[in-house]
Amino acid sequence: MDTLQIALIGIIVAVVTGIVAFNKWQERRHRHRAARAFPSSQRDPLLEKGGDGEIPSMPGEPENKRQELDGQGKTGADEPTAASPESKHNQQAYYQPPRQRVRPPLPDSLDPRVDCCIRIEAVEPIEVPRFWAAQAEVFDNISRTLRWYAFDDRENQWRRINASAVGAHHWFLAALQLVDRGGMVSEGDFLRYTRGIQRLADQFRSVPAGIPSRAEILGNAKALDNFCAEVDVQIVINLVAMQPMMGSHIFSLAEAGGLRLEGDGSFHARAADSRTLYILSNGDAALFERSTMAGLRTRRLSLVLDLPRVVDAASEFEEMMRFAVLLAKKLGADVVDDNGRPFGTESVDAIRTRVRHYQARMSEEGISPGSSLARRLFNA
Repeated sequence: MDTLQIALIGIIVAVVTGIVAFNKWQERRHRHRAARAFPSSQRDPLLEKGGDGEIPSMPGEPENKRQELDGQGKTGADEPTAASPESKHNQQAYYQPPRQRVRPPLPDSLDPRVDCCIRIEAVEPIEVPRFWAAQAEVFDNISRTLRWYAFDDRENQWRRINASAVGAHHWFLAALQLVDRGGMVSEGDFLRYTRGIQRLADQFRSVPAGIPSRAEILGNAKALDNFCAEVDVQIVINLVAMQPMMGSHIFSLAEAGGLRLEGDGSFHARAADSRTLYILSNGDAALFERSTMAGLRTRRLSLVLDLPRVVDAASEFEEMMRFAVLLAKKLGADVVDDNGRPFGTESVDAIRTRVRHYQARMSEEGISPGSSLARRLFNA
């Protein structure tokens, strides 16, 4: 090793020694300044640890009520450590996810055999007038009866809505009636319905809950339509006269018997709850109108009992038969069936048997005669 190398090594050692010494001097200098600024007589309870390794309580503060400052200067209860047995319990108590709304059951007025029901759930409440206007546009070309409901969270029940309804709701319900006297829903209407529901849900960023199977819905509708056709029976009693019957006489006899002339051009016998029991109509082409009754003449009257729409059709048939005999006597007419044959004892007994049979069939199927469900299926 020559003299130059030895000199360079000496210089490097001196420089390193100087840097270390300078750092030590700077560290001592900062400690002295900190000691002058924060005298040792002051204690910082947030930095010190107690004998058990925990942050000690402040004077006058209960041990189990310690609080710590968060990053925003707010206070909150100490969280247990991950190893603590109550850690998970407390995390569940403080950090439970928001409760989900439970899907409400169908309204009592609807029946899944008759109505294809689809619920729509929105994250934020939707104003009813806005929703109604949107659905009217989507379903302007559907030919079936479509009912809409909104779920009232405060009342915990569905409410039927229409163009005048107000409020805002999370849940909406569409109910498409599958069967009525016009027949069953077509495949085209069913597809327009389900696609319209999806379109409406997308428009309001909501979710349709459970769009049903097309094959299942149409298959069930077909079976129900066949059953309705089987029991859709009307009992008709005709009064036929050789001489024309006077409209004024008919009017007075009908009113005396408790029947009232209504807008459909027939006299209605109604129950205490206003449901029609049977009707009296003109057997000829002209409808009954109050303004023309005085000058009306007819040779044929018809009394009609709509079997599926009456609760106790057997009793109502007896009452209708009694009234028919009274009218025939007062108006000089004969009581005959649709084939023009006189009503004898055998004919009356046969009709009684038919009435009991068909109403029993409806009850077996779970569709009570005269119920609101039956009146929807066998709409006039």
